[in-house]
Amino acid sequence: MNNLELFKPQRQSILGVAVIFFSNLRKAFNFFLAVVFVNLGTKFRILSLGLEEWAYILSAVFLVISYLQFLKFTFYIKGDNFVIEKGVLSQEKINVPFSRIQTVNTHQNIIQRILGVVGLKIDTAGSIQNEIQIPALSKKHAQQLREYLMERKYELKEESQVEDEEESSQESTNSAFGSLKIDAKPILELSIKDLLLVGLTQNHFRSGLFLFAIVNGYVWQFEDFLLKPFESYLEETAESFLAQWIILLPFAVLLFLIISVLASLAGTALTHFQFKFFLGEDGMRMSSGLISKNTFNVPFGKIQYFKWESNPLRALIGFYTLRIKQAGTEAINDRKLISIPGIKAKSLINVLERQYPDRKKFAYQSFQVNSLLFIQLAIWLGAVPTLGALALNFFVGEIIWLYPLVFIYLALVLFFSYRYFLAYKVKVNPDFILIKRGWVFPTTLLIPNYKLQNICLKQSVFQKRRAVASLQLYTAAGGESISHLPMHEAHELYNYLLYCIESSKLKWM
Repeated sequence: MNNLELFKPQRQSILGVAVIFFSNLRKAFNFFLAVVFVNLGTKFRILSLGLEEWAYILSAVFLVISYLQFLKFTFYIKGDNFVIEKGVLSQEKINVPFSRIQTVNTHQNIIQRILGVVGLKIDTAGSIQNEIQIPALSKKHAQQLREYLMERKYELKEESQVEDEEESSQESTNSAFGSLKIDAKPILELSIKDLLLVGLTQNHFRSGLFLFAIVNGYVWQFEDFLLKPFESYLEETAESFLAQWIILLPFAVLLFLIISVLASLAGTALTHFQFKFFLGEDGMRMSSGLISKNTFNVPFGKIQYFKWESNPLRALIGFYTLRIKQAGTEAINDRKLISIPGIKAKSLINVLERQYPDRKKFAYQSFQVNSLLFIQLAIWLGAVPTLGALALNFFVGEIIWLYPLVFIYLALVLFFSYRYFLAYKVKVNPDFILIKRGWVFPTTLLIPNYKLQNICLKQSVFQKRRAVASLQLYTAAGGESISHLPMHEAHELYNYLLYCIESSKLKWM
């Protein structure tokens, strides 16, 4: 165990003053931009002081506040708790029992990387807020503290295990609660070429809409300031733009596509630059990031299930996206999700073998969904939009060339709905449930049965008439659904999974 003197209050690295200062400065800049700059402009004066004078004064004030926040931020060990005290005017004391610590991860934003310090994030069980953070530690201190916290966590669990389950074997105890051991060599690294391929095969439509929402939000918020210089030009050209919208529309779509692709590439580079994925005896680690570098450590016990998916472009290059769903409240689970954006089939199988070596030990029983799934997809995605378009065309003014387009759309919806129906598979054995769905965008879920916490059998009015039901599966990482099973098969699967949950002696964490 590390020889850290944690039983008396300690402070962060002195460079934490700069980290806190720039964090405060960023918040102040956002406030200034949203309130002062937009409403008063750059030439405002308050108390006979202009923009530059107030910038110096406020910077000095924030520097003093940041130093006080640094002095008031301490951490130490008290009994079986890790304690953090912080706050200048309003003091806060956070007690974190070692038994509730799930993972301890590191984080570096651009300021921390320049200063050579590391932020530590402590993720606790049942937390509905952000992780507990220590913003600025030296790399060596952060590593020692992370190892110390995880070792104390496992030591307490070992003691509890011995007291509560003396019949358990020592081998089982070590496997479940030994210190997290990660291989030094990553099993997967994404090169610049891989990142380029991942970026080019992203969902560009989603990237474009996300970027549009951000830009539109800023434009709307600062509309008076940003658009005021162009008001006269916009008024003069508004009518000509409206008259030529048919000509301009293809160029607008092309521009949107180009910007969307660039946004996908930029997002991929920022998030997954220098991506490395490690496996070990007891867990896994992922590190990546261009401006902000994040490192996540996940014990195998916290992993709930795996979900991998692809799309037509990624299928061409043999890439999958693997999402590792770990325990946590559903509201924050997406932020704690470990995602591998580009993994080949061989590496995917390697990860599955390390995590679930017995997944093929027993034969799987297959369940086929009812054709009502195809009928409902065809109605809601095909027939309803088609009838709406035909009715609108009839009342507003008939456009002859619209009819063949509508019927081509309907034929495509019927075809893809039928392929989706055929691709929907559910398989189960005594240890796992395997769910496959999607044809154009195939998705596969592998869930250990003992990780299930609850199962709900549901029936809509339409399903009841066709003797069909759906199952909702709940885990510590959120819920997944199985749609449109024949009623007798839904009951059979429901009862079988409940039996697996109740009879299993394995712990979900």
